[in-house]
Amino acid sequence: MQNKKNFKKINSCRLCSSTSLKEFISFGDLPLGNNLLHTKEEAINADKYPLVVNKCTDCYHFQLGHSINPKNLYATNYTYLSSIGDSFVNHMREYAEWVNHKFNLCPDSLVIDIGSNDGLGLKFFKDLGAKVLGVDPAKFASDIANKNNIPTINSFFTKEVVQEILKKYGHADFITSHNVFAHIDNLHDAFKNVHKLLKNSGIFIFEIGYFKNVLEKGFFDTIYHEHLDYHHSAPLINHLQSLGFEIINISTNSVQGGTLRIETRKSNLNIISQDSKNFLAEEKKSIIYDPEFLNNWKENIKINMEILSNNIKKHLENGLKIAGYGAPTKATLLLSLSKLSEDHIPFIFEDNNLKVGRFLPSTGIPIISTKELEFIKPDVIIIFAWNFSDNI
Repeated sequence: MQNKKNFKKINSCRLCSSTSLKEFISFGDLPLGNNLLHTKEEAINADKYPLVVNKCTDCYHFQLGHSINPKNLYATNYTYLSSIGDSFVNHMREYAEWVNHKFNLCPDSLVIDIGSNDGLGLKFFKDLGAKVLGVDPAKFASDIANKNNIPTINSFFTKEVVQEILKKYGHADFITSHNVFAHIDNLHDAFKNVHKLLKNSGIFIFEIGYFKNVLEKGFFDTIYHEHLDYHHSAPLINHLQSLGFEIINISTNSVQGGTLRIETRKSNLNIISQDSKNFLAEEKKSIIYDPEFLNNWKENIKINMEILSNNIKKHLENGLKIAGYGAPTKATLLLSLSKLSEDHIPFIFEDNNLKVGRFLPSTGIPIISTKELEFIKPDVIIIFAWNFSDNI
């Protein structure tokens, strides 16, 4: 079922406002991958929405063709928690130490995290002596953060929230965000709000999924309704400079399957470092700008999903018991394209207790605790949460 009241078509580029949008790939109508339901019937009959990625032919920014009401995505039934997964915990600890060292944050610095989730990142800044504040619309996660003494405003990052913060806390010394600026409905206003909230010469660093990695490694399952944008650096840098951000550095790391990190300063000077210019020049030579590669990408996905489906069916024919591990948002698209269901994968193990006892949308596959591994011994485990495969 498609609920047309809860989504709208995106007719102009979310970064440069151009109306020259061209379809890159379409996956048809799919349910919200993170909308894990309490009954199998609800899950099987979950509302579906178009999942299409467009490319702006002017600034080359990749973005979804439709936007879902953010309240449906985050405010009511959002179960992702940052603290699940040792690799991300370690990344956030190292990130806080790196920022503190590079930018010499004093003990009284105000650090704000946009999309702070359960407060994981801010905990490490607090341990270093900073004053911290989180903003996150997900109630589950925000409640956990506040219970752990990480002050968190349970809201979207709006201009009203910015005014509230300025009145109560003043301007921020440092603003950060991790894997959030692909999710925000009004991207332009969010960056403007960051600029307003920062003190002069304040630092803004954010990390986002790098679409170049998605394309190179075939990580198509990271495309879902929560991810409105599929970022590479050139369109972002142009937009940030237009708002008054100085570009300090652009880099990548391997977190979450490949992450782009952009370091900026509020300076109102049209400055970009030489290292950043070098990064942009190398990116321009990459597959992001290769029409032949882009045109073949969808066909490669189809081939790989047929291989996966055939392998699973062969295992079943040989009498092997199959299970999944992890119920991330990305599992819904992968299962849809591979045409796998509860008949092939009867259950999925999960570490996050908020997801245990629920059912995957569309397929209705039940989610059970990883504690059940003591009693259930599958022959084959498919890791859907592949970005945490080392931990698993």
